[in-house]
Amino acid sequence: MMMIPSLALFLLLFLLLFLPNADSLSTTPKQPVLVVGATGRVGRLAVNSLASKGIPCRAMCRDIDKGREVLHDAMKSNPDLITLVKGDVTDTESLKAAIMGTSSVLLLHGTLHPTTILSLLLPIYWSTHSPLTLGAPKSHPYFTNYIAMQDVVSICERYSVPRVVRLTGLSCGLSPWNPVSVLFNALLSFSGRYHRMGEEALRSSPTVQSVVLRPGGLSDVARDAGKTRVQIDLTCGIPPPARVGRSDVASAAVYAGLDCGGLVKGKGEHVTAAIRWVGEVGTRTQGGAEEGERTVEEAWGKALEGGGERRGGNQGGWKFALAHGIYVYGFLAVAFKAAIKVGGLGMRLTGL
Repeated sequence: MMMIPSLALFLLLFLLLFLPNADSLSTTPKQPVLVVGATGRVGRLAVNSLASKGIPCRAMCRDIDKGREVLHDAMKSNPDLITLVKGDVTDTESLKAAIMGTSSVLLLHGTLHPTTILSLLLPIYWSTHSPLTLGAPKSHPYFTNYIAMQDVVSICERYSVPRVVRLTGLSCGLSPWNPVSVLFNALLSFSGRYHRMGEEALRSSPTVQSVVLRPGGLSDVARDAGKTRVQIDLTCGIPPPARVGRSDVASAAVYAGLDCGGLVKGKGEHVTAAIRWVGEVGTRTQGGAEEGERTVEEAWGKALEGGGERRGGNQGGWKFALAHGIYVYGFLAVAFKAAIKVGGLGMRLTGL
């Protein structure tokens, strides 16, 4: 009878010595995921998604008080998983402090910087690096969409952070000569061009994996899963306009940041993917429902199975400047000619 306790003790010691501990069995990363732009409408959804999965999250925001307000419910429900950090993508030191010790970085920030009349009309403003020399504010897309990406890559390489996810836009896949591309760049200080340059900066790293998400027009409306599905395309061949919900974009970013399904497999591998809703979107049809999947996870899986050419490379900055000049000056010439005709007609009518 004495052998039973001895056998039980032996089995207990065997389990303690030779089986993996609980930490090794857990899929939750020990290091947090950094969300940049955590108070934005996509960023806050990503923070909630990470917390709901039990993933520790470092939420970077420029205003800590706003961060507490926006993320109040998520932090109340998951006080041990969400940490607020003060920082700005245009401040290298605060960016470095936020990135150090993380498992991946989700860059979900954006900027809205309307073009001034001078920068719209004067070619000296169209140079790729002109904002730096002309003293543009740090909110300019040159700094937030491009220079910040260079800093992120440098910091991640230095501190061995393996993966970066960046949110840009579907228009980044358009030619510099496309009227939609020209319009966005003309109105928003070449935001699309600097997004493209930022994407290229991420793809230039030989060690840091990157996933670039290009969504269509963002919507806060909840998706009707019965009529509307999600499509992710690694060839970025999705035609605009393409509406998609912020909740699905946030889920796609989190999925990529956690590298679920082996999205990126080796050091320095880079993926660019377009995302949209298909099926019945609001009052109209946007692609066929059969092109999409019911969940973001299934859409990623289908995209990986489909393969395709993983393109999305950059084009020379001079093409954007030349296209901008041709369209803007061409429009002004037509408008001026029309004004002269209208003025001449008015004078003739007055003479009558």
